[in-house]
Amino acid sequence: MQELLKAFNLHIDLAVEARDLVRGTADVEIEGVVESVEDLEENVKVHTIVIKNQTGAQKMGKPLGTYVTIQSPPLKVNDPYVKETIIKAMVKSMELLVGDSLAPDHTVLLVGLGNWRATPDSLGPKFIEYSPITRHYHQYAPQALVEGMRPTCGIAPGVLGITGLETFEVIKGVVDSVKPALLVVVDALAAQNVERIGTTIQMSNTGIQPGSGIGKARHAITQEYLGVPVIAIGCPTIVNAAIIADQAIRRYCLDYGLNYDDLRSRNSIQEILSFYGSSLGVTPKEIDEIIENSARIIAMGVGSYLFPGISHEQLELYAT
Repeated sequence: MQELLKAFNLHIDLAVEARDLVRGTADVEIEGVVESVEDLEENVKVHTIVIKNQTGAQKMGKPLGTYVTIQSPPLKVNDPYVKETIIKAMVKSMELLVGDSLAPDHTVLLVGLGNWRATPDSLGPKFIEYSPITRHYHQYAPQALVEGMRPTCGIAPGVLGITGLETFEVIKGVVDSVKPALLVVVDALAAQNVERIGTTIQMSNTGIQPGSGIGKARHAITQEYLGVPVIAIGCPTIVNAAIIADQAIRRYCLDYGLNYDDLRSRNSIQEILSFYGSSLGVTPKEIDEIIENSARIIAMGVGSYLFPGISHEQLELYAT
């Protein structure tokens, strides 16, 4: 798998997939990495990975920090009971990732990355659409706010191909002007397994590098570069065709007792995908529903953390 990722210039977005790749079939412990798994309900599992030192970071190919993965197959079908459990898990995870540094009156900037014209990449903009935005009320109509609502503002900066601006440039300008105490950045992710599309939410306190999952990495959005803590949240919406093809070939060889040749498999896949520059992505036909549902849940999970004690119905009134 590692050679395939290198050949197609792919980055592993999900920490749990990076962990699986490093541990391999031997399932050995990774030095500098601490893991825990919690089953909240039959259909909701929370996997927490903490990368504690540079040894762990190098092996995982991830920055130092905490990664929380909420996995639930019913997530993509809008199950109302599972939805509430996921929102509660997100609130708990935000508390872990942010710590006690955020005061009730601190401003929070919500950022929705991605291309609103391409459905699989529109999770970020949709997240902004469903998030409670209140900063302007604090300035111009404080009487319209429910007591206890902090100032939040949001931006969907688009992508370079539409705006002609690097995403980082836009965010940096807003951060310098607004001076938020926290950034919450939401983006669509690339998975290495089709079963994770629409069923997984990853949250981390390490920032994010847009486009890395499909081999088109842009400037990293991190505390190091922005001077503000960054919580990154994402949901897988796409899998590279090379990954699917390789997994299918492996399964075929295993089922029929054939010898799997990694190099021949990789060369065949590259030949077939060469027409698309070896960067063909696959997403399910239900992606519209998956994006809509995931964006609503993530927005409510973040909103429930930022506005504790305020009902979901009240939060929805302040969505854009």
